[in-house]
Amino acid sequence: MVGPSGKARGLEVISMKKSRIAMITILTIIILNVFNSTVKAPENWSVYYYRLRMCFINKGSNSYTPILEDRLFLIFPNSSIQKTYIYEADPSVKRVFTDEDGNLLAELDFPETIEPGGNITVRITIMVSITLRSLPEISIDSSGSFSDIPTSLANYTVPSGAWKYDEEGLKHIAGLAAQIKGNETNILRVVSKMVEFIGGRVSYPEGEELRPPQYPNQTLPSTGEAGRGDCDDQSALLIAMLRSIGIPAYLQTGGVVSPIYSISGETWEGHLTLVSRGIGWHGWVEAYVPPWGWLPVDITYGYYYRRRDPLSSIKYSASARELMLESERYSSIDFVAEYLKTKERIMGSSIFIRMEEEVSETPFPDNGSQQVEQPEEKMVLATLLFPILATSIVMLTIFILLRRANPRFKGTGAEILLSKIRGTCS
Repeated sequence: MVGPSGKARGLEVISMKKSRIAMITILTIIILNVFNSTVKAPENWSVYYYRLRMCFINKGSNSYTPILEDRLFLIFPNSSIQKTYIYEADPSVKRVFTDEDGNLLAELDFPETIEPGGNITVRITIMVSITLRSLPEISIDSSGSFSDIPTSLANYTVPSGAWKYDEEGLKHIAGLAAQIKGNETNILRVVSKMVEFIGGRVSYPEGEELRPPQYPNQTLPSTGEAGRGDCDDQSALLIAMLRSIGIPAYLQTGGVVSPIYSISGETWEGHLTLVSRGIGWHGWVEAYVPPWGWLPVDITYGYYYRRRDPLSSIKYSASARELMLESERYSSIDFVAEYLKTKERIMGSSIFIRMEEEVSETPFPDNGSQQVEQPEEKMVLATLLFPILATSIVMLTIFILLRRANPRFKGTGAEILLSKIRGTCS
C-alpha cells in the first residue's frame, strides 16, 4: 500500500489548519454574538450605571480594626426584570456567600487596620439593564383561597425577623388580623381589607426624614390607637398581619431610577454623611396570592383612599409603574435590630462614614480600573470574583434610612435636603 506523497501530506496539513482556523473563527463569532446579545439591553429595557463611593475615615487617636460587618457588601441580584454587569470594582473580593434570606454578600479585601487620620475607600460601578415589571390581570373574584397556598411557602408565614407576631408586644396585631379576616377565605379580598385598614389607621410621617425603622407594634402601638409609619414601617406592619393568618409575605427593597431624586445630609451625630443622586429608595410587601403567585403590595405608593379601589396597592405599586433597581429582601432577618446595632456601634467608634451614590444613563469617567462585562450565563462565576454592587451590612442600614428620603416618590427630590440612611419612602 502506497502512502501519500510529501506534497499530499503537506496539502492535508494545510487543509487541517484551515479547517481549524475556520472552526475557531466560527466559534469566536458565535461567542461574540452571544456575548453582545446578552450585554446589550433587550427591547423595552433601559441601561443605567450605578456608582458608589464609600469612605471609612478614622478620626480617633487609635487604630481602628474593621470587623467583618464593615467588609461585607450586598450584591444587587439578577432577576427576570434586572440584569447587572460589573463595570468597575476596587478593592477586590475575598469571598462571596449568601445570608439566611438569600441575599448575596461579598467580603472585600480591606486592610487590617485604619490608622488615626487614615481612611479606606470603596469604589464600585455597575451597569444594570432594567425593565418594567409586568403584572397579571387580577380580580378579587379570580383569587384563590388559603387552601391554594403551597405548603413549601410555610417559612414565609412564621413569626421571625421583625414580624414575631406571637410575642406579647405584637399579639394585638395578630388579633387585629384575625378580626379583619373573619371567615373570609378569598386571599386577595383579605389582603385588600388589611391594606384599607392600615391606609386608614396609619399616617405617613411627612418631614421626618431620618427616622429609624420601626417594629410593627411601634407603628401601631395598640388596637384602638392611630399609628405613624413610612414605607418600611407600614410594610412591616402588613407583613406581620398577613403572616399571622397564614398568608406568605416578605419585605422587598429597591430604588426608583429617576434624575429628579437628589438628597444629601448627615445623621448618627455626624458619623454618617449621605449624598444620593438619581435614585429614590423604597420598601414594599411581596405577598403570595394564588393563582398569580408573588404580587407587590405597596401601601405608601399605590394606595390612596380617594381611588376607592382596594387593589390599587398592587396595580399602582412603584415596582410595577417605575423603573426599579431591586435590592435586598428580608424574610427571616430582623432588619430593625440590625440597623439599631450598627448605628450604636458606629456612633460609639472613631469611624466616620461618607457614602456617595449616583445613577446615570451614561457611563461615568473611567478611573483606570479594568472594565468587565459578563454575559448572563457567566454572572454566577463573575460574582465569585467581583462585587457587582455595593452595600455593606453598614450600608444595609443606609438603605433603610435613604428609603425615607423622598416621601412616597411624589416630592421634587432635588429640593429635599436631608438633616436618614437609605430611607424616606416614595
